[in-house]
Amino acid sequence: MLKTIIGRFGGVAAALGLTAALAATVPAVAQDNVLNQVIERGTVRIAIIGGNAPYSSINPSGEPEGYDIDIANQLAAALGVKPEFIITDIPGRVVSLQSGKADLTIANFTRTVERSKVIAFTDPYLVVGMQFVVQANRDDLQTVADLDKPEIKIGITRGGTAETSVPQAAPNATISRFDNVNDTLLALQSNQTDAMSQDNLYTAGLLKDNADKYKALPGIYSREDISIGLPAGQFDWYRVVNTWVEQFNSTGENNRVFNKWFGYDLPPIQASY
Repeated sequence: MLKTIIGRFGGVAAALGLTAALAATVPAVAQDNVLNQVIERGTVRIAIIGGNAPYSSINPSGEPEGYDIDIANQLAAALGVKPEFIITDIPGRVVSLQSGKADLTIANFTRTVERSKVIAFTDPYLVVGMQFVVQANRDDLQTVADLDKPEIKIGITRGGTAETSVPQAAPNATISRFDNVNDTLLALQSNQTDAMSQDNLYTAGLLKDNADKYKALPGIYSREDISIGLPAGQFDWYRVVNTWVEQFNSTGENNRVFNKWFGYDLPPIQASY
């Protein structure tokens, strides 16, 4: 009988111990919830790229500005917190989320299957496609087929989707990698490369101001869904941010902000199959 009573009390003690152990884990779970962290901290840490106008750039006062920056500011305001910008490079857009350094990445960031293995993405707020740009006086370069030679060097930004799309479009060309868009353009200007790859919106802006210097070769060679990146495994955080993106797209506010920085209406986001 005594053994039975002890066994029962032992079972109760074990159950209480298990309950206490589970209760002890609750704060840890809450701490891992990015949505809770952002609200409690009062700031949202957003990874951006500094030199990619009109998406984002640093103005003479040292402040970030651009299409992506306006998006970041509006999202932070909707969350009731302040934005804290973290300037990174192309590969850092993923790493900053994996390491916990950033809560979001808003940086002309293409959603891909490969990246989605390690981070999460919202629905797109913009859809673009890759084009090739060459110097205007290159009469020998008229089509992408003219680039498909080992002696032709194509400049791309390291870690971007061009790592995959350029070899698909011109498999025999030589790839030259640069850390950012500005360095890629400078390489084209100085004849270090024969061509550069960039999305069609960047190309349109470049040609608008430099039609005598550059030309775009005909054709779009990828579909790029530009989205907001988030840490993987954070459903509540994804749910809230993605809802905001849906509203940003549907209310016409995205078109207004896009027109402010690009000078024309937002291209269609809906896929056409």
